[in-house]
Amino acid sequence: MPIAAQEFSSTLPAAASTAWHGLRSVGWLKSLSDEKLAVLAVQCRWHRLKPGQMLHGPYTDRRMYVLVGGLLSLDGCSAGGRTMILGYLEPGFFFGAFAPPQPPQQVLVQVHALRESLVASLSNEELEALIMSEIRVMRAVVQHLGEMTCALERRLISLGTLSVRERLHAQLLEQAEHAGIVSGEVLLSPAPRQNHLALMLGTSREEVAREMARLVRLGLLRREGRNLRICHVDGLRVLLEAAR
Repeated sequence: MPIAAQEFSSTLPAAASTAWHGLRSVGWLKSLSDEKLAVLAVQCRWHRLKPGQMLHGPYTDRRMYVLVGGLLSLDGCSAGGRTMILGYLEPGFFFGAFAPPQPPQQVLVQVHALRESLVASLSNEELEALIMSEIRVMRAVVQHLGEMTCALERRLISLGTLSVRERLHAQLLEQAEHAGIVSGEVLLSPAPRQNHLALMLGTSREEVAREMARLVRLGLLRREGRNLRICHVDGLRVLLEAAR
């Protein structure tokens, strides 16, 4: 059973005096002064998560959550018990904002921590007051929503038009670009877990294992302890383009 997040009251002086430093790293809040960030930190509820913990509240309450530090997994769970990873959330991403009080019964959205994470949340009323009083924050929020929409469009197109093999190639390339490509190769540390890849791609772990083994035989991937090296990023791109 998931462990509930520990919630730290934002009214504590110690929390209020240090929390705004974390908010400073959130891109769409960068136009706010230190004084305004300190006030915002007091308004926030704070949630600290350990790896594997579930964050309770998003998509069931009327609050906006923002990841200040760490890494979160956004999971969709059907009434039949099937789970699919909808995406990964990195620091600066917000979620749950303006969501209806009750999600559709067919799909339940859950948020889990993949690493130790710190999350802040505001009520929709507090969020609305913030963006209405700070025009640059409003513009940044709109831009952020546009970026999230584009990412969702790419995800839907991938699921609807690519085979599992092609989706795996695309996912590995995305992770390679995020990690940083050097001299045509990249080290993913730690290696992406096959069960996470399966949930991300909408397939089984066994099929992911077969496709990963195929890429190893082709010389495109190499296991290095707990890490995974993509030896020829361009070769992976060629395979993906050839299938399109």
